[in-house]
Amino acid sequence: MNPRLPGSGSPISFVMRYLLSATRAVSILAVVAVGASSTVAAAKDVSGVVKPKVTILAPKEVKGKISIVQYPVPARYATPYGVAIDSKNRVWCTLMSGNSLAVLDPATNEFKEYRIPSTEGLPDSDWKYDTKDRTVPKKAYNVFSVGSPGSIIVAKNGDIWFVMLLGNSVVRFNPTTEEFTEIILPTTNAQPYDLAEDSAGRIWFIEKNTSKIGYLDPATKKITEIPISPGSNMMGIAVDPSGQVWVSEVNGNYIGRYDPKSRKFRPFVIPTLLAQPGKIIFDGDSKLWFCAPHSRQIGVFYTNGADRNPHFGMVDVPGYNAAPQALAPAKDGKIWYIDSMMNMIGFFDQGKATWSSFEIPSHGAQPMGIAVDLKGDIWFTESDRGVNQISRVLSSSVPAQAVSDVNEHVGSSHSH
Repeated sequence: MNPRLPGSGSPISFVMRYLLSATRAVSILAVVAVGASSTVAAAKDVSGVVKPKVTILAPKEVKGKISIVQYPVPARYATPYGVAIDSKNRVWCTLMSGNSLAVLDPATNEFKEYRIPSTEGLPDSDWKYDTKDRTVPKKAYNVFSVGSPGSIIVAKNGDIWFVMLLGNSVVRFNPTTEEFTEIILPTTNAQPYDLAEDSAGRIWFIEKNTSKIGYLDPATKKITEIPISPGSNMMGIAVDPSGQVWVSEVNGNYIGRYDPKSRKFRPFVIPTLLAQPGKIIFDGDSKLWFCAPHSRQIGVFYTNGADRNPHFGMVDVPGYNAAPQALAPAKDGKIWYIDSMMNMIGFFDQGKATWSSFEIPSHGAQPMGIAVDLKGDIWFTESDRGVNQISRVLSSSVPAQAVSDVNEHVGSSHSH
C-alpha cells in the first residue's frame, strides 16, 4: 500500500479530518464514576542501601545511514528494558533478568549496577543453560513473588521510580543516598506495568492483572487503587499538566481519561479496529501519542477539546511486519520509535508526514525502551539475551531528508 501525501494543509490535520467522521460514528462509551469503589492502603515496603558495581565501558560506534554507539551491559543476559534520562543527562535503565537498576554517565562511560535488595539470593543473570541436559540453577523461587524490574521514570526531584512486574511493587531509588524503597502493592499479583508522575509528585501506575489504576503518595507510602473496568488490559499511562490521568486499554481498544477530582473515567474509542494501544506519551503540544502494534501503526489523540470534538490520527509504520514498541518525542517535534519485530529505530516527522527508519546493527536486538536525552541524542535498550546492550543514536548523524532501510514506500500519514 502506497499512501499519498495530501495536497494541502498539515498532514496530521488531514488525518484528523479523515477520521473525524469515524470518531463520531463510534458511540463514545459513557463517562463512569469509578472513585467510589477505590481502596486506600498503607503498603508494606522493603528498604536498603546498595553500593553499586562500577565498570568503565568501552562503547563501539557503528556508522551507517546514522551513527549508533553501543554500550554492552557487563552482566551477561541482564535484559536491559526501561530507559530514562535525568537532569544530569545520565541514562538510567532497568535490567529485568539481572534484577538490577543501572546508570550510565555518557561523559565518562562509567556504568553502575545496583542489585535490588529484595532480589538478593536469586540466581544471577549469567547462569548457563545447557540445551542437552537442561540444567537450571540450584536456587529456585516463585516467579510470581519477586523481581523483574520494568518501566522506569525520573521524578522531578531526581528520584528514580520503576515497577517490579513479578515483585508486585513500585520502587523508589535515591541517587544521592543510594537507598532503595520497594513498596509492595496491597493487591496480590497485580503486576504493575507502567508508571507516571503527576504535578503533586504522586506516582501513578497501572495494574495489568487487576483492571485497576493506582497512585502512591511518596510522603506517606500510602497506595490508592481505583478499579476501571472488569476485564480491561491496560498497557500505558501518562499524566497531563492539568493532572488528568490517561491510559491505553487493549481489550476495549480505547484511550481512557481519569479525572482525580471528579473521580470519573471516560474512554475514547480508537476508530481503527483492533489497534491494541500500548505505550503512551505526551509531546510538547499536549498531543498524546501511542503505539498500535496490532494494526502496525502509531496513533495520536488530541486531548485538548477531547470532550467536545475527539480527534484520532493513525500513521502506518514502515515494514511488512512492523510492531512499534515504544515512543519518545523530541524537542523538534519528531516522534522517535523502536520496532521490536522489524528491528528498527526511526522517527515520524509530523510537519512533513514522512518516516525515517533505520535498521539496528545488532541482529534481533529486541528493543524495548527509548528516550531522548538533553542533547537530543536518542537512547534505546536492546533486550535480547545475546545482544544485551544500551545504544545511542547520535542526533548529529541523523539525515535532514527522509531516508529508510525498509524496502517500501517511506511516506505519508495514512488512516483506516
